[in-house]
Amino acid sequence: MPNSLFSKFVINNVKTGKPSYVLTAFIVGVAIVNIKLLISGLDFRGFKMSDFTGIDYAASMGALGSIYSLNKHLNKQESNKETTPDA
Repeated sequence: MPNSLFSKFVINNVKTGKPSYVLTAFIVGVAIVNIKLLISGLDFRGFKMSDFTGIDYAASMGALGSIYSLNKHLNKQESNKETTPDA
């Protein structure tokens, strides 16, 4: 059940045409981090959102970016292994 639910929201990779869970997690993560930055410090009916500093933002974006770039690097190495003949 959860697999079929999540598969409806997965973004396809443009180059391969296959679903990419890492790309989906990256885009959703960036959206959540930016929303958290926008609403940090606001007061909703007595509930104050915690502060979200530039350091928190940089750490979050750095972690998301490193996961995405590592995935691209590993996929590039994998495709190079498939195209080069073994000696």
